[in-house]
Amino acid sequence: MGDAVGEVTTEAEARAAVPDGAKQRDAFISYSQRKNAPLAKTLQRGLERLAVPRFRPMRMSVFRDVTSLPANHDLWQSIQRELTRSRYLILLASPEAAASPWVAREVDYWLRERDTEHLLIAVASGAIEWDDGAGDFDWQKTTCLPPNLAGHFTSTPLWVDLREIEERAHHSLRYPPFRAAVATLAAPLHGRPKEELEHDDFRQLRFVKRLSWSGVALLVVLLLLAVYGFFDASRQRDEAVAQARTSASQALAARSGQLLETSPNQAAQYALYAEKTKSTPESRRALAQAVAAAPYAKRRLRGDVDSVTGLEGSSGGPDTDVVLSADGTTAAYRSEFDRAEGVRLYDVRSARQTRVLRTYGNPRALSRDGRVLATEVYLNQVQLWDTRTGKLLRTMATGHTKDLPNAAHGLRTFALSPDGRWVAASHLTPENEAFVVVWNASDGREITRMRVSTTQLGLGFSADGTRMTLIDSGRQQVRDFLTDSARWESARSLPEMTGDPSDPSKYYEILLFDGARKALARTSERAEVWDLGKRRPVAERSLGVYQDMAVADGEGTFVVGGQDGAVRLYDAALRPGTTLGRLARAAGTMALSADGAQVAVASYGGELNLFTTGARRGQRVPLGDRQFDYGDLTPDGRMAVSRTEGRTEFWDPRTGRRLGGIPYANMSVNLEDTAYTLSGDKRYVGMQSVERGQHEDKGRFDIWDLRTGQRTDCGVAFDSVFGDLVRPAVFFLPGDRYVVGMWNGDVEVLDTRGCTRSTVMPEPKYGSLALALSGDRKTLVVLDQTANDVDTWRWDGDHAFEHAAHTTLPTEAEPDSIGVDHEGSQAAFSDRESHVYVVHLDSGRRVRATGYLPNKTYDVAFSRDGSLLFQGFTTESTRGVRILDAGSGDQLDVWSTDPPAASAEGDTGMQVVPGPADDILTLGPDHKIVRRTVGVDAWHDLLCGLVSQPLPARERDRYLAGLEVDAPCG
Repeated sequence: MGDAVGEVTTEAEARAAVPDGAKQRDAFISYSQRKNAPLAKTLQRGLERLAVPRFRPMRMSVFRDVTSLPANHDLWQSIQRELTRSRYLILLASPEAAASPWVAREVDYWLRERDTEHLLIAVASGAIEWDDGAGDFDWQKTTCLPPNLAGHFTSTPLWVDLREIEERAHHSLRYPPFRAAVATLAAPLHGRPKEELEHDDFRQLRFVKRLSWSGVALLVVLLLLAVYGFFDASRQRDEAVAQARTSASQALAARSGQLLETSPNQAAQYALYAEKTKSTPESRRALAQAVAAAPYAKRRLRGDVDSVTGLEGSSGGPDTDVVLSADGTTAAYRSEFDRAEGVRLYDVRSARQTRVLRTYGNPRALSRDGRVLATEVYLNQVQLWDTRTGKLLRTMATGHTKDLPNAAHGLRTFALSPDGRWVAASHLTPENEAFVVVWNASDGREITRMRVSTTQLGLGFSADGTRMTLIDSGRQQVRDFLTDSARWESARSLPEMTGDPSDPSKYYEILLFDGARKALARTSERAEVWDLGKRRPVAERSLGVYQDMAVADGEGTFVVGGQDGAVRLYDAALRPGTTLGRLARAAGTMALSADGAQVAVASYGGELNLFTTGARRGQRVPLGDRQFDYGDLTPDGRMAVSRTEGRTEFWDPRTGRRLGGIPYANMSVNLEDTAYTLSGDKRYVGMQSVERGQHEDKGRFDIWDLRTGQRTDCGVAFDSVFGDLVRPAVFFLPGDRYVVGMWNGDVEVLDTRGCTRSTVMPEPKYGSLALALSGDRKTLVVLDQTANDVDTWRWDGDHAFEHAAHTTLPTEAEPDSIGVDHEGSQAAFSDRESHVYVVHLDSGRRVRATGYLPNKTYDVAFSRDGSLLFQGFTTESTRGVRILDAGSGDQLDVWSTDPPAASAEGDTGMQVVPGPADDILTLGPDHKIVRRTVGVDAWHDLLCGLVSQPLPARERDRYLAGLEVDAPCG
C-alpha cells in the first residue's frame, strides 16, 4: 500500500466487508500514493481497458488501494484479503515506494504466501540494475525496489520501464510507448502474447474511430440541418424585425411631420427616434424638417423639471438665473432645481459646460470678455469670481446686511463695467431708504454712495467703463458718475418720464444699452425706448402679458420671453421680429450678447437654451465687409474671390481669414470667363481668365504667389473658348505640383515644375467637355456635354490619371452643373429642367431626384458622407436650398434663406458648395457667405442638443412595442 495521502476510508471499509468467496482479482498494484498516485490510476485503467470493446464490460479486475488511514489491524486485514484474492502483484517501483512501510509489508506478504513468478515490476522512477554475477539486483545501484526483495529472484525478472512516460506525463493508451508498457504487463494476466493484445486493442480502437467518425458525420449532417433551420428562422425573423423597424420608423417620421407646426421640440424627438429605429428616406426627411422647424435654436443646455409646484411665481423672483458676456462667449447659470449646488459656467461657442463655481450666490453680470463674474450673495453682498480659474477674487457688502424686512432682501439693480473694474448696485436699508453704491472691483473699496428714490433704477456703464449712467424714474432724472475722478455730474431732468411720488416704482425695470446712451423702460404691460441724449422716448409699444425682457447693448435689439414660453425678437423701434423658439415653461430670465447674435434663455423650471439670431440654420462667415456675388465661391468651397477694379482678393471661407491678393481682376459678369483654384498649402492661386475681344477671345491660365502677389513663370495660353453649359474649372491635385484643367478643348494635366502638359482626354469631335473633382482631389469626372458620356478617372498619386469607369446620362438630360462627393464614389448632374441625376461612378447605376422642381436651380453639393445632396434654387417668391436623398432621389425638405426673394436682387442666384467638416457653404441674395450644418450625424447632434430626453413610455409602447431601440441621445 502507498503513503498515507489521498482519500478517506469508506472504500477500504467496504472492501473489508466483502465475503471470502468473492470473485478473484487479476492484479494488485502496490505503489507510493505520495509520488505515483496519478500513474497508478492510469495504469489500472489501462490494464482494465486494454483490448476490451468499448461498449462491453471490463474483463480484468485490478485492485489499487486509495486509502490514507494510519496502519491498524482492521485495515491490514482488508488489504491482506485483496492480496490473497489477486493473481499477480504489480509493484510500481520508485524510491518513495522503496521507502514506504506499507509497500514493504505488501511485498513481504506476497513473498511469504506466493512466489516471484507472479510479481511484476513497473519502474516509475529511480534506478534499477541486475547483477548477473550475483544472480540478484545490484543493491548498490538499485534505488527503486524495497530491500526485502533481495535474494528472492533466481533469474532476471520482467520489469517495464515507465520512467520516460512518467517524466512526460503521457498517461494515455493513445500514446504508443505507454500502450506497449501496459500490454507487456497485461500479457501474463491475460495469458496471451503482447502482440496479440496490442493487435486486438488497435482493432477496437479502429472500430471506435470508425464509429466515432460515423457519429460525427451524422452529427455534422444534423448540425448542418439545425444551423440551416436556425439561420433560415433567423433570416425570417430578421426580415420580420427589419420590416417592423421600417414601419415603426415611417410611423415615427409621419408623427414628427404632424407636430412640426404646433410642437417643434416634440417633432425633433420623433424624428430622432425614427432615424434611430431605422434610417430611411422618411426618417432623414423628418430630421431635415425638424432642423428647419428650429432654425435659431443652438442647444438646450439644461432640461426642464417635472414639477415646480409651490415655487413658480414666488415672491423671491425666478428660480433660475442666467447671464451672458457681451462678447457672447460665456454664460453663467444657476437654478434652485439644479442638483449641483453652485453656478455653472458654459462656453457658448461649443455649448459645453466649463466648470461649476461652488457658491450660493446668483449670477448677476459678466465682464465683456467673460473672465469676471459678479454674483449676489445673501444678504446684500457681491462676490467677484475668476471664471478661468474658478477662484473667488473678493467679497463686497453694502453695509446693511442685517435687520432688513424679508420683502426687501437682496440687491435690486446691478451693473458691472465691461472691463470688470467697477460694480454698482441699489439696495434698501432697515429704514427702507434706497441707495446706490459703487465699488472699485480691484480692491473692493466703496467709492461712492448716493440716496435715490427707489431701487428700481437704470444702471449702466459706457463701453470704455469711464462713465456710469443712473436713471432715477421717481425723480425723473438721469445723471452720470465718472469713474476716473470718482464724482457725480449734475443731474439732468427727464420730464416725460412721468413718475408718481406715491408710486416711485412705476417702471418694473430699466435697461441701459448703446453704451448707456439709451434705455429700455418697461412696466408690466408696456415698453418704452428712451434716447438719453435727447431726454425723450423714441419708441413705445404695448407688449401684452410677458415675463421677462433683455436688450443687446451694442445693437439695441430686444428679446422678450412670453408666459407661453415663446422667445421673440423686437427691433430698436419695438417692432416684432422673429420667434426664436419656445420653452416648456415661461421664460424667467434671459440675456443677450452685445451684438445680439447670441441669446441665453432660462425658464422657471430650470430649462436653459441657447439661440442664435444670425442666419437661419447657419452662421455667417465674417470676411471683412466684403460683398460676394454668385460664383465667387470656388467649386470645392476652399476659397472666396472678391474683385475690384484692377485687383482680386482671396479669402478662406472656412476660417474667415484673408489669403492674399493679386494686382489683376477680370470684371466680366460671365461666369464662364473665370475659374480659380487654391493649392493645398494655400500659398498659390490658379486663375483662368478669358478676355472677350471684338473679333476674338483670348484666354490664359496663370499661377500666382499669394505671399508676393506676383505671377509665377508657369502659365497656359489658349484660344478655344466656348459658351459651355457647365462653368469651366481648374484644380490643384494632391501635392500641389500638378493642376488639371481644360485648355483648347482638351482636359490636360499641367506640371508646374517644368510647365509641361499631358492630355487626359482630347476634345471630342462634336461638342465640348466639362470636369469636376472630388473633395479628396483624387477622382476626376469628365462630362461630354453633347453625347452625355461620363468618364471617371483616378489620380495615380504620381503624375497621371487612370481611366476607371464610363457611363452615360439619359439623352433628355441637359446638365449645367456637376458635383462629386468627397470620396469620389458618386457624381450629381443638375440639368436645365431642374432635374438632378445621381450616378454611382463605379457601377454606373443612376437615380433621378423627385419632388418639387423650382423655376431655376444652381450648383449641387454632397454632404461629407455622401448620403445627402444640396442644390440652390430660385422661384418667383423665394430662394433657398433643397435637400435630396442621394440614395433614393427623394426630396427631403426645402430651406428658404434670409432675406426673402422679394427684397433680393432679381438676378441673384443661390450658390451651394461643400464646406468644412459636415457643413456646406451658401452664397445667396444677401451677398453673404453662410456656413450651414448638414448631414444626418450633424442633425442628430443638433437635435439631441435640443431634446435629449427619451420618448414617454406610453408613446414608446405605441410605436416601438416589441422592438429594441435605444434612446437616440443616450
